[in-house]
Amino acid sequence: MCVVSNLRDLLIEYPPIMLEAIAEGWRIALTDEQLPEIVDRLVAEMSDKESLEAVVGRLSAAEQEALAYVVAKGQVKAHILARKYGRIRHLGPGRLEWEQAWRNPDTPAEQLWFLGLIYRSYGVDEGYHGEVFTVPPEISNALPPMSAPLSAFRVELAPIPAHVRDDRDALAHDAFVILSHLRNHAVRAKRGALAKHELAKVLPRFALQDAERLRFLHHLCERGHLICTEEGLWQLTHRAAEWLRKGDIARCRSFYRAWLEDSDWNELCIMPSVRCESTGWRNEPVLARKGIVDHLVRCTPEVWFRIDSLVESMHDVDPDFMRPDGDYDSWYIRDVGTGQYLMGYSNWDKVEGAFIRYLVQCPLLWLGVVAIGRPQEEGDARSFMLTRRGAAILGLWEEASVEVGSSRGIFSNRFVTSPDFQITVPRLASWYDRFLLERFSRWVGEQGAVVHYQIDAASLRPAIEKGVTVRQIRTFLRRVTGDQLPEQVLRALEAWGRGAEYAS
Repeated sequence: MCVVSNLRDLLIEYPPIMLEAIAEGWRIALTDEQLPEIVDRLVAEMSDKESLEAVVGRLSAAEQEALAYVVAKGQVKAHILARKYGRIRHLGPGRLEWEQAWRNPDTPAEQLWFLGLIYRSYGVDEGYHGEVFTVPPEISNALPPMSAPLSAFRVELAPIPAHVRDDRDALAHDAFVILSHLRNHAVRAKRGALAKHELAKVLPRFALQDAERLRFLHHLCERGHLICTEEGLWQLTHRAAEWLRKGDIARCRSFYRAWLEDSDWNELCIMPSVRCESTGWRNEPVLARKGIVDHLVRCTPEVWFRIDSLVESMHDVDPDFMRPDGDYDSWYIRDVGTGQYLMGYSNWDKVEGAFIRYLVQCPLLWLGVVAIGRPQEEGDARSFMLTRRGAAILGLWEEASVEVGSSRGIFSNRFVTSPDFQITVPRLASWYDRFLLERFSRWVGEQGAVVHYQIDAASLRPAIEKGVTVRQIRTFLRRVTGDQLPEQVLRALEAWGRGAEYAS
């Protein structure tokens, strides 16, 4: 924000010709007074309620609206005022006197300027540093009641969609798969993602196999410091174990926060509808994401809203969320379909609008923050809903009221081992325990709320070769099953252990 100067300090900085222009607009006859006397006369007249009411009464409807808008906002960025109520020309004293421009103002904003009702200064507003316009307190306090045309953030409700996609914790689930694979195999590091042959080994276990989502997932694992490269191999960090021990919502929230603050992942240059050209310009991904999330949190959870209405409301109340300086001409972005550059505010929907739609239908969906709805099974989403999980991730609801992985009875999360050496694990069970289990068992598949594993000689051998003892395995299984381990499984473990030790 800028500090609004008093009227006298503002007027004293003006050249005499500008003071004459203001005096003429206020119908004040000046004689041969010196500059300080002229300023004093103007301040007295412009602070008078009756005089001010008369001047405001002579304004057009658009000019009155512009004045009410600046008063209500406190300060208005120059480009926003120009967009709404026209530009104010920068005229030097000589040109101003020659053209007598105050008698024929070009725009409503310029009329207010020549009447001395609004003033130009330098201000700071979040990511913006630049020219702003304000109304001095002597005028704003004396103004008659005026209705300010301020846009309100309102998103239209949508009907319950025919086809709903809610990823819930699918992204975290697939991260678990990657961590387990890297823990049990030596995987050579390749920039940006797992190599294709390594992906082929884990793809059957992934909840979703979209290539763009997989790149996003791998990037988040790095950004969240769950994995790193060491000696040419992907390695787990100590944070991986901490992440696995977290509860359901906490895991998802850690991914969300890593994404929200990530300046390297740039959705603007990833979304498929545009192509960014590197010519020296740079956008700020974190600023853009937070701009959308700041409005998303105002949507009621578990209620369906129109995506187009979200875009329209963002356009009305915060169009510059991605470009706070209002510069719509320096980013070199092409429309993929036409090849045309998308410059100028007129292309807002194809850049900012497309960006909002992309974030809702991709990252925010993948992170479990929103669900999306479609009228048909394929095609673009038409509606979105802030989910219960999303409300907890964003801190709108208490985690305890949403936590999916909370305990539901003393036996609810126990592993069950059958005599045929198959282990059934509830999805609500500790992910860290599942992670340990996968060191010596083989994943078979998932069915509903349970995951199936198989223990056999082939699955035990690599673990024992890496130093895991049969005693450790037996102790672990007794703990996670509540000491409900079939006798034949215990005997087989001993036999397999002796065989593996003998083979080594």
